[in-house]
Amino acid sequence: MPYKIMMSILAAVPLIFLLAFFAIPEFFVLNSYPSAEGLALEIGITHRYLMSGMLFMVVCLAFQSRNIEKVDNQKAILLGAAIGTFVMCAVIISMALFRDIPLAIPPTIATGTLAVLSFWSRSKLS
Repeated sequence: MPYKIMMSILAAVPLIFLLAFFAIPEFFVLNSYPSAEGLALEIGITHRYLMSGMLFMVVCLAFQSRNIEKVDNQKAILLGAAIGTFVMCAVIISMALFRDIPLAIPPTIATGTLAVLSFWSRSKLS
């Protein structure tokens, strides 16, 4: 996959999640913690807003790095993206295994797919 397209995808997927976290944070908090109410619910909602802000930083960095032209720099950026999305996928899975939080299927599939695509795209750069 061409570098510019891969970086566009790496910017678009977190954008979808940040918009969802920002628009309906209660849904995500109650999906993970169904019995949350009161202060616990407010803390969870606040964390979703903070996560959406952090995701916005990721989106901006990924989108702006689409214009990098040197292949060695592209490889370094794709390696970072691949490792980052792989670790995020592992964290999501570990939350289900070790913290009794329901497995979030869409983020798991999205981050796992992005990790594989980033590694694959990096291997195709010449």
